[in-house]
Amino acid sequence: MREVAAPPQINVSKIPGGGGVAGAMFAIISLAIFLIGIPALRWFLPGAILIGAVVAVAIHFKRPKPPESLHF
Repeated sequence: MREVAAPPQINVSKIPGGGGVAGAMFAIISLAIFLIGIPALRWFLPGAILIGAVVAVAIHFKRPKPPESLHF
């Protein structure tokens, strides 16, 4: 039996996106593309930003502090 090859597709997880300004631009442009392509996502963006900020603040204050003896 002959194997049928899958059509070529773009795999977003394989696109390199480093840190710094280039990584931030990649993230912002990707977000814009998804918001333009899938308009229903526009309703979820404010809630996702709010929940992300709350989780970030909770992690910041909940995380254990290193002992003071390790600071030089």
